[in-house]
Amino acid sequence: MAASQLYSPVPKIIDCKQGAIRAAHLNVDGTYCITCGADKSIKLWNPHRELLLKTYAGHGFEVLDARGSTDNAQIASGSVDKTVMLWDVGTGQAQRKFRGHAGRVNCVCFNEESTLVLSGSIDCTVKIWDLKSKKNDPVQTLDEGKDAVMSVVVTNNEVLTGSLDGRVRRYDLRMGKLFQDYIGESVRLID
Repeated sequence: MAASQLYSPVPKIIDCKQGAIRAAHLNVDGTYCITCGADKSIKLWNPHRELLLKTYAGHGFEVLDARGSTDNAQIASGSVDKTVMLWDVGTGQAQRKFRGHAGRVNCVCFNEESTLVLSGSIDCTVKIWDLKSKKNDPVQTLDEGKDAVMSVVVTNNEVLTGSLDGRVRRYDLRMGKLFQDYIGESVRLID
C-alpha cells in the first residue's frame, strides 16, 4: 500500500464510543487501529473505512493500553484491574490472563517475535510474560524503577523503559547490563 493511501491530509475522526480513549495504536503495517478506553473494552478498527471490526471485553476496569502482535494474530492489553490479557484477534476470545502486578498496568508491548509480552505498571516494575509457556507467572521482573513505568519498548537485544521518576532505562539483554539516563522530567512515552 502506498504511503499516499495510508495518510490523508484531512484527519478522520472515529467515534469509538468507549468513553475516554486511553490509547490508540496502529498495527505493524498501518492497516488496522486498536483503541482502548474507559468502558473496559478494546476495539479493532479499519481506520481507512472508519469500520469497527471487533470488540474485545473481559477486563474488570478501564483498559489503559493495547498492542497487536507482529503477525496480527493476537492483542495484548493492560488495565487498571492489574492484569495483562492476551486476545485472539479472529475469535475475539481471551486466551490468557496474567496477574502479578501490584497496581494498574500502564503499558504493554510484544517482542519482535511475539513470543513475549512486556508490561509496565504503576507498581514501578516491568514484567515479562512468556507466551509459549503454560505458566501464568512472569519469567522476569525488572524492578529498578522508582516510580510508575509509563512506556516500554523492545528491540532484538534491548528493553527500553520510561518512568515517572524521570529516567529512561535501557536493559542490554546480551551483556546483562542496565544503563540509565536521567531526563529530569517524567518520561511518559518512548517510541
